[in-house]
Amino acid sequence: MEQWDNFENENGLRVIKTARDEASINKAVKQGFKALVKKVVPSGLIRSKYAVVQNKKTGEIEVYGDFRMGLPDKNNKEYKTVIDWTFYYPHSFASPFAAYLVPKDLKVGERVFVEDLIEDFIGSTWNQGDTYRLKSCEAIWNGTYLEIQYNERKHKVEFMG
Repeated sequence: MEQWDNFENENGLRVIKTARDEASINKAVKQGFKALVKKVVPSGLIRSKYAVVQNKKTGEIEVYGDFRMGLPDKNNKEYKTVIDWTFYYPHSFASPFAAYLVPKDLKVGERVFVEDLIEDFIGSTWNQGDTYRLKSCEAIWNGTYLEIQYNERKHKVEFMG
């Protein structure tokens, strides 16, 4: 089975796949899919934090991702902080564009399940500042594009710790 074959999710919705490079998009188009090509635009709201400490004797490093771990102070004899707490965009994609692969027989108004969102929607947050992207979501086909049915109250989970 090709990776873009039509199938349904557990709710009976057709699954829309995403192709993330030129060759994959062209292969899907040759198989009869319509490619809805979009730019991949990282959101400044999606972020993870880290800090790096280094063993003064061995040179080995440790990466911290939780404020509760605490960083060594300046008088620590064993470790030094080489990168203080900072945030970064935690995702890397194969190309700066991607495409939703829409079956040619998709009906206007049909609700579908988008397995791999191109857009950055917030899926969860952590009270320590990390914000994670939503991987998948339902959408409605309007005949031109997929209207992603993102609802912050439904899709965003908040973690404490």
